Amino acid sequence: MMSLKYLLVLLSLLLGMAVYHLEMPNLSDILQNKQAISVFIESHYAFSVVMFFLMCVVFINSPIPMAAVMKILSGYFFGFYTGAFYNILATLVACLVGFFLSRHVFKTQFERLFYARLERIEHEIERNGLYYFLSLRIVLVVPCFLINISAGLSRLSFRDYFLSTFLGVLPASLIYANGGQQLEHIRSTSELFEWGTIVSLTLMATISLLPIWIGPRNRFPS
Repeated sequence: MMSLKYLLVLLSLLLGMAVYHLEMPNLSDILQNKQAISVFIESHYAFSVVMFFLMCVVFINSPIPMAAVMKILSGYFFGFYTGAFYNILATLVACLVGFFLSRHVFKTQFERLFYARLERIEHEIERNGLYYFLSLRIVLVVPCFLINISAGLSRLSFRDYFLSTFLGVLPASLIYANGGQQLEHIRSTSELFEWGTIVSLTLMATISLLPIWIGPRNRFPS
């Protein structure tokens, strides 16, 4: 386990150095090279899909703001339906990896950094973590890597984490895949989230919390 920790730390350092010295591509850079990228994907389809999954695992579990770009490109290069499927599956895999690393590999290190903030709400997360994490996944306010770490440090069951993650990433994955169809008409990922979309996501997140709010009222005294 220690060797795995050292390997992951080394990979993180190498990634950080690469990001520091190299400028991350934006959507306009991708569009300028879309023909070459499309040809490469067609010639190396399986390799391209594997690389997409690996990059999603890395970016979703790091503060590097490239996960959204990757998901938009999935819809652009693979098409809406296939891109949406890859987005959902890659995001789910990435979140499960982050959960595993937080709970089993870097638990001691992360507890020193974050557990003091979670300790006061530990019992509430254990009871209603499914709804809280589902809401956080939907609204896209808290970065995924922080959600993964928090869930891994809490006593949230794996079943509830899996269910909240699977259901929570569906809306954004579809939005990003659809954004891939509009890629040539947008300049940034923020343009995908119009007021109607933001209100819809907020409403969905609010509905996901209803079981917490109405639950105690439906409990009859023994």
